[in-house]
Amino acid sequence: MEPLKQFPIPKSGQVNIVPKGRNAFEVESSGLNLHDHNLLMGFSLSMQGRFGEFRFEYAGVVHPKCRFDSDSADFVQHGPDDFSVTLPITILP
Repeated sequence: MEPLKQFPIPKSGQVNIVPKGRNAFEVESSGLNLHDHNLLMGFSLSMQGRFGEFRFEYAGVVHPKCRFDSDSADFVQHGPDDFSVTLPITILP
C-alpha cells in the first residue's frame, strides 16, 4: 500500500497552526504567494474535501492519518500575489 500524501506547509506568508482539542488543528495561512496558493488549492482539491486522507506533521509529530474537516476551502485573494485560507484538519483514529 502506498503511503498517504504529506500535507504541504506553505513557505510564503504566515502560517499559524492552531490545535483545536486533542484530534484537530486549523492551519491558518495568510500572505500566501500564488505558488503556495496553487499548492494548497491543488492539495485540497486532490483530497476531495473530507473524502481523502493524508499525513500531517506538527511540532515534530507525524499524524499518519488525517482528513480535512470540510468539503471546501475558502481561499481569499487580497491582491495579485496575496492569498489567505484556513484549513480545518481532523486526526483520524
